[in-house]
Amino acid sequence: MKLSLKIFIAVLVCCAVTVLPSTAFPGIHSYLPDASGQYVYYRDYSFEFEAYVGFLYYDEATYAMRFFAPQYPVQNAPARAGSGRSGFPKSIDILFTVNPNVDYTELTGERFLSNIEGDDTEIVNYLHDLVYEFSARRRNLDPKIVKGKAESKEDFSQFGGMVTMEYSFDVPIFNLERITGIDGIPVFEVVTVDTVVSSEDTSFSTFTGFPAPMNDKSRRFTSAKEMPNLEIKYNEQNILLDEQWIQAADNMYMLGDVAVLVLSDFSVPNSTSTQQVFDSFYRNFSLGSQGSYADWTTRSIKQTENKLHVELRYYLPAENAVSRDFKILVKNKSGDFSVMSLTVFDNAYKTNKEYFNAIIKSFMQ
Repeated sequence: MKLSLKIFIAVLVCCAVTVLPSTAFPGIHSYLPDASGQYVYYRDYSFEFEAYVGFLYYDEATYAMRFFAPQYPVQNAPARAGSGRSGFPKSIDILFTVNPNVDYTELTGERFLSNIEGDDTEIVNYLHDLVYEFSARRRNLDPKIVKGKAESKEDFSQFGGMVTMEYSFDVPIFNLERITGIDGIPVFEVVTVDTVVSSEDTSFSTFTGFPAPMNDKSRRFTSAKEMPNLEIKYNEQNILLDEQWIQAADNMYMLGDVAVLVLSDFSVPNSTSTQQVFDSFYRNFSLGSQGSYADWTTRSIKQTENKLHVELRYYLPAENAVSRDFKILVKNKSGDFSVMSLTVFDNAYKTNKEYFNAIIKSFMQ
C-alpha cells in the first residue's frame, strides 16, 4: 500500500511559509517561488494523437523539457493489439540551460537525454518554440506578477490563431495553466504538477499520461458505521472517527488498507498574512510525489476567510490504483494553523461517500 506517500503533508509543518515575488525563468517574476525538482505536464491537443509536454525546474539556469506520445503514429505500421491504430510510445527528453542574468530567453546549452532520430527534428524545434514563446508571452503579461488568475488574448500560430492564454500563480515555471481556442475548447492544458524528490525519482521521465477512464481497483471495504461518532482531539484540532480507525502515531490514524488520516499544525511569523499562508499551500496541497501523479483536471479548491479546502485525485501507475485526497488548512483562534490530510482509495470513497464526507465535515466543528 502506498498511501504512506501522501503523508508528506506531515512534514510541511517544518517548512517556512514564504510567498514572495521571485525570479524563475529569466525575466519572469513569480509570486510563488519554484522549488528544485518541481515540474508541470500539459496535454497538448494541437496534435492529432494523444501528446504531452512537460517542463521541469532544476534551478534558475537549468531546466528539462519532454515530449511524450503513448501512440506516436508510424506510417504503414501495424496497429498495436487492441489499440485500433498504428503507433508506438515516443519520448523526447531534453536538458537545457539558460542565461539567468538577462531578462530575455538565451539558451546556453542543451543535451538530449533520449535517442533523437531524423523524424524527431520537427518536435525538437516545436519544443524550442514553446520555450521561447511561453517565456516571452509571460514576460509581456500585465500584471507582471500574477497573484491569482490572469489571462491574455493573443495570436498564437502554433495553436491555430487567436487564443486565450490563462495563467495561475501556482503553476510552476511559466504560470501557464491553459490555452483555449476561440471556441473555448482547451488546446493546451495542465494535467499534473509534481516534484522529483531524489536522483532515483524517475517520475518526470516516465510520465505516460492518465488512463481514460481513470478508475481505481475494486476494494472490499464497506464501513461498519453509517456515521463517525468518536471525537478525536490533537492539540487544537478535533475530528470525528470511530473504532474502525487504528491510531498509528500521535497524529496519524489508519483505516485498514484503504485510508489514512494525518493531523498537524504549525505557526508562522506575525508578519505573514493568512492569505499568504493559503497561497503557499495552493500548490503544496496539489503536488504529486514519487510513485503518484496529481490529476489537476479533478482539482477542487474552496476558500473562506479562515479555511482552505483542496480536493483532487492521484494516479498510482505501479499499482494501477487511484486515490482521492482531501486537505484542509484552518487558522485557529490562537493564530496558529491546523492541517487535516485524508487520503482514501477512490473505489472505497465512492462506495462509502457519506461516511467519509461526514468525517471531513466534522473537522474543527
